[in-house]
Order: sequence, then structure tokens, then C-alpha cells
Amino acid sequence: MKDELTNVTIDADLREYMVNGEKFLLGIVSGRALKEIKRDIPNKPNTREYMGKKNKNVSEMIGTLRYKPEFFMHKNNGIQINATSYVKNDDGTTTIFFNDRNGTYNGNHTKNVLSKYGNEKSHVNIAVYFNVPEEEIVDITVSKNSSAPTQEISRGEKLGHYDWVKECLPNYQIKYKESDEFDLDIATVLHIAGIYQIDKDHYTFLNDNFKKFQSFLRSKGNIVKKFNDGKLDLKKTRYILKDVIDFYESIRFDEDILALVRRNLESKGWIRKGAVTDSLMYNIINATKFAFYIPNTLYPCLKDDYDVNRLIHLTKKVFPEITSKLTEYENEGFNVTEICRGINIYQEIQNLMLLELTK
Repeated sequence: MKDELTNVTIDADLREYMVNGEKFLLGIVSGRALKEIKRDIPNKPNTREYMGKKNKNVSEMIGTLRYKPEFFMHKNNGIQINATSYVKNDDGTTTIFFNDRNGTYNGNHTKNVLSKYGNEKSHVNIAVYFNVPEEEIVDITVSKNSSAPTQEISRGEKLGHYDWVKECLPNYQIKYKESDEFDLDIATVLHIAGIYQIDKDHYTFLNDNFKKFQSFLRSKGNIVKKFNDGKLDLKKTRYILKDVIDFYESIRFDEDILALVRRNLESKGWIRKGAVTDSLMYNIINATKFAFYIPNTLYPCLKDDYDVNRLIHLTKKVFPEITSKLTEYENEGFNVTEICRGINIYQEIQNLMLLELTK
């Protein structure tokens, strides 16, 4: 029933068309009309939330509205909306009805900018589609928005694929969608979880094999896509994910470790944004897998005599020797990428750790 739906009334010239037996509305709406809307058009299907001037296109749109508003429609791709139904009102306006999954799926930044800065001289194309199958909405919205890596991250968020991570890491600041501003993103979390992929036939970790680990290091974007497509089971890391992420965050930001890197290694690529680069961190994490075991459930667990604090302490203890190894490879002319992806340094790091444990 319509009274159970959200409704928005727009003063716009919208006309109904039929294609392949499906109706939709096409028309033009002015910036003034969008400013006068009393209830905002939902944004539920969109992979992107409004980012304000952090999105470079917003400043450009504002400039056009201020100085050449009559050209705004020519320079903009318009607004596309998915809705449930509509009615034409006697005063010429159109009331559009939305369920809790409907709303703008392309042009959210356009809609928000016009709602704030639009005027009677600025206009934009608007299309309203009805009853688009829910299983198609996510793929449609991501195809309309963002670069490929962000598309995949946003698609997983819309599908609810990261809910298990949120359950495992409820108090962690993680970037789950493009508009989030946190340093740690879900792609990195999934990539770290992927280090613990299991060979189900042999009850071993796949990335113990150096060639497979090499391939894995190059596949950050692909890991996210495979997970979103249901081709990769990372949820079995749920019992160790918090410990592993705590280890990752502690080591990469450790001041003593960062000081060792700055003092001993020549390349600036070992540190990115004030933290140890992920390429090295993934090797260090892979090196600690001797502290984990695979039970019959195939959910990896820490061995009884290990915890995250012991692994952090161990890593800090051997890090001077790790930097010495990395220095040797730098002196041979290898760069950061070649060392982290082309040389079996995770095994060398693991050997240093195991040797320290015998002392």
C-alpha cells in the first residue's frame, strides 16, 4: 500500500514511456525544484554516499552552477532513480513512491549539489525506473559508479558480505565503502584473511607454497571479487581475524620497527603513510603461521602456547635481523616490490622467528 511507502513530490516535467513492457519516466528537473523538495530522495541502492567537496566533481559542479548554470545539464549525466510507483498531481507535480530498497542509484552527488546550490537556470535530466529486480540492482549501481576496486568493495557492502567482519571486529574503524575515511579498508582485511586459505584435502595452508603466495600477493583486487562472487571462503578465519588484525596494526605502526626501517633501509617504499608497507606486512603475517593449526572444522586457530602478544614480541625481537636481510637484498640491487614479491622472504623471516624460539 502507498501509505506504507516513502513518497517524494517533485515539480518536474516527467513523461511516461514504455520499453520492453516496462514503464519509466523521463524528464527534466530544475535546481530550484530540487531545493524545494520537502523530503530527500532516498539513496539506498547507491554504492556511493555523498562525499561533499572531497569528491573533486562536486567543486566543479558548484562552479558551473555559480557561473554558468544554464550549461549544467550539458555537462552532467543526470540522476537515475529506482522506485515503486508514482502519481501525477493536479498541480503538475509528480509524487514518487519508494520502498526501503529504492532510491537514487546514479547521480547522488548531482542531486545533493543541486539541492543546495541549484537555481531556476540550472536543470538536469532525470530518469525514474520501476520495479527493477533486486538481484540486478547491486550490479547496476556499481557499473554506474567508481573505479573497479571501489566497485567491488561497494558491491560487497551492498550485498551484506562484510557483516561477518563487522561481527568479528565491531569496534574497529574500517573503510567498508568509498565515503568512509578510515585508513584500514575492507580489501586489506580480506587480503589478510586470505593468507590463511586452506587446502581442504591436505589440511595445510595454501600460501605455505611460495609460488602460490607470490600469486596471492598480486591479487588484492581479485581476492575481493572472488569473495563477493562466493568463490572464496574467508569466513573460516573468524576465530583468528581479530588477533591477526591486531598483530597487523601493532607491527606496522610500531615506532621501534619504523625507526629500524628508516635507519637501515634505503628505499622509501618500505614505509607508506607512516606505516610499514603492506607488501612486507603480508610476508611477516605469512611467516607467523607456524603459530596456527587447522582443526577438523577447517577454522584456523592459534596454538595453545601462542597468543597475539607473544607473536608481536617475537616479531619485534627479530626485526633487527629482518632489516639486515632486507638490506642485503637492497645492496644486490632489488627494490621493495622485487624483494617482497619475487624473493621467498616470508620463509627467511619465519626461520629467524623459529630460531629465536629455540634460544
